[in-house]
Formats: sequence, C-alpha cells, structure tokens
Amino acid sequence: MDIDLNLTLTGSGTVNCRHCSTLVGDSATDPMAHALSNERASTAAGPGVRADPAQFTDRQILLRQRFCPGCLTLLATEIVPADEQRFRKWTLR
Repeated sequence: MDIDLNLTLTGSGTVNCRHCSTLVGDSATDPMAHALSNERASTAAGPGVRADPAQFTDRQILLRQRFCPGCLTLLATEIVPADEQRFRKWTLR
C-alpha cells in the first residue's frame, strides 16, 4: 500500500522508501523509526521563511527534517519550537 509519494507499507507491515526500497519504519505505528533527521535554524527553510523568529516569539524555532537513510529523499519537514517534542508522532491508519 502506498502511504504517500515516498513511502510504502509492505505486506509484512514494514515501511519502505518507494525510491530505493530501504527500510524506513518497522510498522505503521512508527513509520519513520529509521529515518535520518536534521535540525537547523528555521530560516534555512528557504526564501519564504526569512523573518527572524525572535520578532514573534521568545522561543527558539527550528526546521526539523526526516530523510530516507538509503537515498536521502526528504520525507517530512516541520518548523517548530525547539522545546517541542522531537518530531511529532507519525502514525498510519
């Protein structure tokens, strides 16, 4: 079953990258268990995110991204406060 353009849920219940077939998650309840992660300043998200977050909040804001460990396809992106839970829980229904 295709989850999105990048991930597939296999018959055995694992989650694989659609591009390189690398195992990304052990189950639908933790589909990105093996994904690589990167955190940077939110302004690294590109020209659409230029403003300094300090102008709007006292909290540090980060760009968090998850990648396939095999081919480095970008799987998820979040711009969130640094003190928020690291990568919100991803589940498939």
